[in-house]
Amino acid sequence: MSHKYFDRDSSNWNILDFLNVCDVEPFDNKIDLGTRREKARAHLDNYRTA
Repeated sequence: MSHKYFDRDSSNWNILDFLNVCDVEPFDNKIDLGTRREKARAHLDNYRTA
């Protein structure tokens, strides 16, 4: 499922504009809650060091 922003003509896409209108919760906020926090943090740390 894609964000409603991408219903626009592709010539009107702009990453900065998308980030300004996006209402999706930031990844860091998602992994700071719930039982999967430690696993998500480990995956993120592995990704950043790769």
